[in-house]
Amino acid sequence: MPTITASCQHALLSAVESAAAARGMTVPALIRSCLTLVGPEALTHLPDPGSPEPVDVSHRTVTLRNGGTRRIRVVPKLRVRHATPLDAATVRKAAWVAATIGSDDGAHLITAGELNAVESEMSRCRLRLEQLTAALETLAFRPLRQPIRKPWQATYVLGFTHEWGLDTQTVNSRFRTLAPIFHPDTGLLSSAERMSQLLEARNFLLQHLRS
Repeated sequence: MPTITASCQHALLSAVESAAAARGMTVPALIRSCLTLVGPEALTHLPDPGSPEPVDVSHRTVTLRNGGTRRIRVVPKLRVRHATPLDAATVRKAAWVAATIGSDDGAHLITAGELNAVESEMSRCRLRLEQLTAALETLAFRPLRQPIRKPWQATYVLGFTHEWGLDTQTVNSRFRTLAPIFHPDTGLLSSAERMSQLLEARNFLLQHLRS
């Protein structure tokens, strides 16, 4: 059974060493157990924890047999024996899963049924989101082609029937409801033009109510 060696970042090596010690196992045994339980194929779509960064590399001086010394480069490495060839990325992925599985913010094993349920729920949510987006697009105001100069223009943008009975609190409340929808960076119907007219309409109405 060949031994596969994969260089890694120091943080990953430390994490898997701690996980192995907590389970009373060696690092190679823990990684091999993970590969046996999960399988290399299941790791395909996981992100590679990454090769060593310059900060992970250290140097040390060793004494040679002839009495001389030599400075060598030390790179964090993971080693595991496996029946089939593995690339370095797969070994690193297995080490990450082995180090984090079961933790609150790490990897978790789920059954095929649970996975299907999650995927079904995600599909349902995507469909609902598409329906909601389409509905909002239908109901959203069409941007005005001219600056807001009259109260009816401002009430149209903010979705009010007319200006009568409005007060500062009502206008600000409606603005806070609509702004997240049209925010150009995070809105469901992101639109810089609509967001700009919302601001313009709110400011116009607030000034109009004070006059």
